[in-house]
Amino acid sequence: MNKEAIVSTGPGYQWLREKGYPTTDMISPAGSTQCFDGGGQYGVEIPVVNSLRALEHSIKAIERAGIYVSRFNETLGSFLLSDQEIKDMLTLCRENRYGMVISMGPRPEYDTKGAFYRTQFGLEMGRRINNNDSIRVCVEEAIRLAELGCRGITVYDIGVMRILSEMRVEGVLPKDMIFKTSTHCMAANPFIAKIFSENGADSVTTAHDLGLPVLYEMRRQSPDLALDVPVDVYKSKGGFIRFYEVAEMVNYLSPVMLKMGASAQGHPYDSVSDKTAEERVLRVARGLEVLDRYLPNKERISLESRHYALPQ
Repeated sequence: MNKEAIVSTGPGYQWLREKGYPTTDMISPAGSTQCFDGGGQYGVEIPVVNSLRALEHSIKAIERAGIYVSRFNETLGSFLLSDQEIKDMLTLCRENRYGMVISMGPRPEYDTKGAFYRTQFGLEMGRRINNNDSIRVCVEEAIRLAELGCRGITVYDIGVMRILSEMRVEGVLPKDMIFKTSTHCMAANPFIAKIFSENGADSVTTAHDLGLPVLYEMRRQSPDLALDVPVDVYKSKGGFIRFYEVAEMVNYLSPVMLKMGASAQGHPYDSVSDKTAEERVLRVARGLEVLDRYLPNKERISLESRHYALPQ
């Protein structure tokens, strides 16, 4: 008797199969027919663009390389940036037709009530907020970002996600603002991704090491959810590079935002020099070269899509 036959006799297997849930990584994925709102199968995001200088240098490097990038992602937290710097970054993006997603703050690593987070056990709970004061500050920061023209926010706490979603429904936040989760939320399987989607997430940044079978099931179980997939990662997070899979990612997972360029850095909190910014762009160029070779007829995300997060 083969292994699959033994597994399939279990009642758990039968229940999952009847529900249409995944039961194994041994699958044959089908091409996705889903697109971003407004059209397009894929976009490209460069992460850790945390200052006006880093943004300016990244845009210049992109123009010199002649490559395509959809948007940037600030990761340290909006509450560390002044109104003027945020305005300048958003203006620069809008004028050059780039989107910008800015991350939510505060987070436990900055919080006066985050002492437990800094212990070994506390780190295992992720970046969950443990006090009402910080939830209030997150709400205030979301309103501030909206007023400054930001239309994309990275959220680290599912409770905060639920609140921001309610604010968007009621018109307190703009209808065209998107909410995405960070990799630190650890959307590591299709059902965690579905929970985020049910609580207001427009996209989830998937855990770094997920294989195509799990990513494909995320797409299948949450057809309206965009997937932000790390293609190459920081050395401190494994340093692996998945350029050889980008064509399959776009084909099977669309709508998908390819997060590219991080492998040029050792750690996400490292300062970004001009040289590092240029190296990131070279990594993006290499990944797109592979994508063009194996999937020449793919469609880019529309500038009109909410997921583009073009500043207003």
